[in-house]
Amino acid sequence: MFINTDGIVLKSIKYEESDSIIVIFTRKLGKISVLAKGARRSKSTFLSGTQVFSYSNFSIRRNGNMYKLNQCEVKQNFYNLSYNIDTLAHASYINSLVEQNIFENQTNNRLFDLLLKTLYLYSYDDANYQLITNIFELKFLDYIGYKPNVLKCTDCGNTNLNKGKFSIREGGMLCNECIGADNYSIKIDPTTVNLIEYILKNDIVSCNKIRVSTYILNQLDNILKKYLMTHIENLNLKSLNFLENLKG
Repeated sequence: MFINTDGIVLKSIKYEESDSIIVIFTRKLGKISVLAKGARRSKSTFLSGTQVFSYSNFSIRRNGNMYKLNQCEVKQNFYNLSYNIDTLAHASYINSLVEQNIFENQTNNRLFDLLLKTLYLYSYDDANYQLITNIFELKFLDYIGYKPNVLKCTDCGNTNLNKGKFSIREGGMLCNECIGADNYSIKIDPTTVNLIEYILKNDIVSCNKIRVSTYILNQLDNILKKYLMTHIENLNLKSLNFLENLKG
């Protein structure tokens, strides 16, 4: 029986002479591995739809431990993401975050929509890549169960966070009375706290329209990278380091 589902190609692996094994994040089945016979041939009808970042409708059939591709219809190939090294670095980084941190055959439609919208936002000529990536990271953490708490103290529940600090280890804000629980807690600007709260409550497209100072954005980026390295076990340090090197 064939299954039709929309999906985004997260990864492509060369297989035999002209085949590919593609890892697809699908709406109906979650993350799956699919054998695409002859996909690397220049005249293959699979060639465009099986490239990394491609958003397509896939017709697949179960074949042992994976699926076999029958047809694919491209909805958006996102070729333009490869034309600029900055765009490619950001898009590759978020792709690897998703690919390495979701389980096989487990759907997450909120995350699917987030990834798709993020790829579209990267495609715009005036895109602020760092802002888009930071929004993605924060909402990604929320959608996989590692949402940072900025509304109350993670230790005592106190909502008075004046003079409080952000604890990477504890997963959010510590009030002034509890900052001793983490000697490495970080002083954080109230504007950054408000920005985190806003991003967690709103859609990425709306969040992308806000104006953020370089100082606040850099503080958010620094906190998120440390947070990810602490809480996400399968973090692709190669893609993260490449992204960080571009800033230098």
